[in-house]
Amino acid sequence: MTYDAALHLLDRQIVDEEGRLLAKVDDVELRVDPDGSIRPSGLLVGMPAVLPRLGRRVGHRLTRLHVELRPAAEDRGRPLVVDIDRIASLTSEVRLSGDGRGSLRRLSADRAAAGDRWRLGELLGTPAAGPGLHRKSVVLDVRISGRPGESGEHRVAALVVGPGRSGALLGYDRTSDLGPALIAAVVRWMHRHARVVELGPEVEIDCAAGRVRIGAGASFLPLRG
Repeated sequence: MTYDAALHLLDRQIVDEEGRLLAKVDDVELRVDPDGSIRPSGLLVGMPAVLPRLGRRVGHRLTRLHVELRPAAEDRGRPLVVDIDRIASLTSEVRLSGDGRGSLRRLSADRAAAGDRWRLGELLGTPAAGPGLHRKSVVLDVRISGRPGESGEHRVAALVVGPGRSGALLGYDRTSDLGPALIAAVVRWMHRHARVVELGPEVEIDCAAGRVRIGAGASFLPLRG
């Protein structure tokens, strides 16, 4: 089983086991393991999480302004985080185990600065270059194997790349049911250049430099089969 992080996590409401609203998902923290595997590690909440999604320049400028408004609050530039293992289920909302009130905590300074931690928002929109890809391709989403709240491997398995911007993909186009034939035809045409690229040795992600390089030996599949 797989899910797409931007489609199924970003901007979803976070509730406790009784259904009480706690927050919404403003970004997703990704952890890079020593073997190169990338795994979702936390849900990020608050202005320090959502502002950087507005772009490298604008987002960082607004984040700095947000911090400067209350310089005495040393942790103002760090978002709240919910560890991924606190998720009990993922549907139209993110449901946490327990009452959830103790799940939201401030991201530590060490964790925020760690080189092995990325943010989904930093990866989305990153230019992706490789043979067979549309020349204006960017990272549109991140496909993750497994599912929060369920046993089994849980890691980033592939990138969804193509022209456009993250959020421009129709939500239902990644299910087996495309609805009426006319809508199905329109969806397939709109995403004819989108590809699912399986992670492996041929895929190089340089988050700091803001680029993804994909070699000729990488596995490419159309977003719609």
